[in-house]
Amino acid sequence: MEFLRFGSSIPGGYWGCCAVCIIQNFKVMPDAKAAIQLVIGDSGSPLMRGGVNIFAGPTNLDIFLQRLRIGTFSGKDMPNHVFFAVITEYQISQTIGKAWLKVLKEQGFEFIRTTDNSVYTGEGVISGVGEKNDKSPHKNHVFGLFRNVGQGFVEDPFAPPKAWTDLASTIPEPWQSITDGKALNEETQAAHLKLYNDLPKKAWMTEAEVIAAGIVPTMAGRRSELPQEPKNVRDKKLEVKDKEVKAETKGAAKFPTASTVLA
Repeated sequence: MEFLRFGSSIPGGYWGCCAVCIIQNFKVMPDAKAAIQLVIGDSGSPLMRGGVNIFAGPTNLDIFLQRLRIGTFSGKDMPNHVFFAVITEYQISQTIGKAWLKVLKEQGFEFIRTTDNSVYTGEGVISGVGEKNDKSPHKNHVFGLFRNVGQGFVEDPFAPPKAWTDLASTIPEPWQSITDGKALNEETQAAHLKLYNDLPKKAWMTEAEVIAAGIVPTMAGRRSELPQEPKNVRDKKLEVKDKEVKAETKGAAKFPTASTVLA
């Protein structure tokens, strides 16, 4: 169980929007043992305590709840924050998916929308609205936690910016059916404030404590060796890498391998 900053690079580049986190890996039971290294979102540098790495754990649920408190930016509380989660129809028909769906509900997540995935259903377009068409065989359910309970909260989070409403409308949008966004916000704030205050306090573990608990520590991802970059920079980097590999291979050839000796 891990959280990734919205728009960050993969694997493990912590660039991206620090206001929103995407939750990953709903394929493990909440109560299964696990511990993930905590890092600073902008740099990927480890969070330390007493000069040693610290981890969230010792279960996937503990990781989940700690992330709901601090997000992925630093070790500080983040009461104004957004989290997105996607769970498939197949997952929620299984024990693991049902367990996480219950956790999402308990922690104040909202159902946003159900969508299909064209990776599976292909490029075909419906013949017409209301006409007979194939329906989704594998729905993806999108959920979100929109927490707005910190200092500097948004008074009406359901109201789009004026720059958006000034543009011509192209589709009906759900916010248009909300008659009093401020009142609805106060209602949701009351519920979210209690949920946030009830989150477990920070109880991070050292690597030694993780190992003592019988858990294999999971280290945080680091920025890819080949990040997004101009082609000339990439080509030069690959050229240098290729020379290094050839040099290592040439040097290794001076020494007989086990198979060479046996031959």
